[in-house]
Amino acid sequence: MISLLVDSNVLISEDLLGKYINDLQSNIVLGTDTIYGTLYNVTDYTGFSSDTAEQSGHYLVFHCESTDNNATIKVQLINGLHDEVTLDDDGIIIIRITDKASQKVKITVSGDEYDDIIKVYNLTGLTLAD
Repeated sequence: MISLLVDSNVLISEDLLGKYINDLQSNIVLGTDTIYGTLYNVTDYTGFSSDTAEQSGHYLVFHCESTDNNATIKVQLINGLHDEVTLDDDGIIIIRITDKASQKVKITVSGDEYDDIIKVYNLTGLTLAD
């Protein structure tokens, strides 16, 4: 049996494509099926995307890891603009949130020795600050 560990606290000193976690969000807590906390309105986030339309907005950042070191972790923003993303070894994902009511975060952990573990989080617990 494996488990998925999702945390944003391990990112305090990480350079997240030109921003730091305190520039992007605060008090992020992953509940059983909902993500809570505040996402700040960020501008000029050129490290996130070369597309100017995606360089401003609200960004959710967290770190995923599995207790199985050989597992593959994929993250998808349901009702988002992009396809599912396979996480690098650093386990960090940055997602641009545009509609907390209709979007959800889906995390899939896959391995050779077990069935996929799929977790879906609602975003209704987020506050999108001005």
